[in-house]
Amino acid sequence: MRLRVRLTLPALLAGLLLALAPGQATAASAVYSGPGWRIDTANGIHSLSPAPYLFTFADSASRTRLTPYAQAVAAQLTSVTGATFTVTTIIEAPPAEGSCPAEHHMVLGVKYRPTGVKGMSRAWSCYTNRPGSPDHHAAWGGWTWIDSEYWYANWFSTNATVNAAQIKNAITHEIGHLVGLAHPNTDVDGDGVVEDYECVRTTYGYLPVMCAPGLGGYTTSSGGGQFTSIEAPGLRQLVANYGLG
Repeated sequence: MRLRVRLTLPALLAGLLLALAPGQATAASAVYSGPGWRIDTANGIHSLSPAPYLFTFADSASRTRLTPYAQAVAAQLTSVTGATFTVTTIIEAPPAEGSCPAEHHMVLGVKYRPTGVKGMSRAWSCYTNRPGSPDHHAAWGGWTWIDSEYWYANWFSTNATVNAAQIKNAITHEIGHLVGLAHPNTDVDGDGVVEDYECVRTTYGYLPVMCAPGLGGYTTSSGGGQFTSIEAPGLRQLVANYGLG
């Protein structure tokens, strides 16, 4: 296995996080990017295994807080990819930095300022390192700390519906890194610079939930926490790439 780190920053601190420069990769007939999505080849993930994945929790408080959010994301991932994502009640402490959890485990936790910076969450993603095997460079799993500040009053918006949706989007964003999605930022305006929030938008003007440095995704009560319509093809491609990259 190999591991990489991801950091996510709310709009209040957009200037503190550099946008990820777009990268391209080719291997056989695998596809690694499309309008509004990018697979995290820069950090070693090329595909998603069709084998089951489990969500576990860093502690009981995190389990209580995050279970409803995780269940919604797991249901969508299962529906879109065809792989099975199950939310468990298992308490599993995140591994030491530089290590990975058990294979196909994704450990979710809530912590106050996990990076020491206001509003920033942290995710470690791992990939399978078995040369010659179909799951080589498939998403292994990983762990994430979600900043507890997101649940402070009006953290994302004074509009209660938007605020609730953006909490969901922030959690989905981190889980998206664990399953193998990168920031899809690209030079939309053609000025030669890939900037924060510069991503292809949906037909209705929504940024992808994975767009850096955060606050993409739907802002409705029913849409919050859902990968957007232009990201679903990327999730399906992760599984289609299995054994190819």
